[in-house]
Amino acid sequence: MEVLQLIAKFPVQLSKSQDLVAGDGTTTVVDIAGALLKASLTLLSAGIHRTVGSDALHKASIKAAEILSAMAIPVELSDHDSLVKSTSTSLNSKVVSQYSSFLAPLAFDYVLSVVDPAKPDLVDLKDIIRF
Repeated sequence: MEVLQLIAKFPVQLSKSQDLVAGDGTTTVVDIAGALLKASLTLLSAGIHRTVGSDALHKASIKAAEILSAMAIPVELSDHDSLVKSTSTSLNSKVVSQYSSFLAPLAFDYVLSVVDPAKPDLVDLKDIIRF
């Protein structure tokens, strides 16, 4: 996709970065960024200095991370059923959603096959692509 307008390049690059790092969530990250930009515009329009708005957004991100950490439910790699369900949920937003019940266990087992036993909590997407 060729984008000429400078501000339009932002969501494109953001989406590419999200896809590269996580392989999923590109629409979500662009939606969140759009909402943050809209909120920032509202703050600027109200006469709030950009550094004050930036500081407020930074504090909000810290609070959001705290809330998400508090509500997170740890899942062990040995919890096959929960992880297959998570995989299936991820696949439900893709073109292959109608096959998610078939593909989720395959994808999960595939990822497990490239896990480094020395670092079982860290799976590098590059290892999955190379395999």
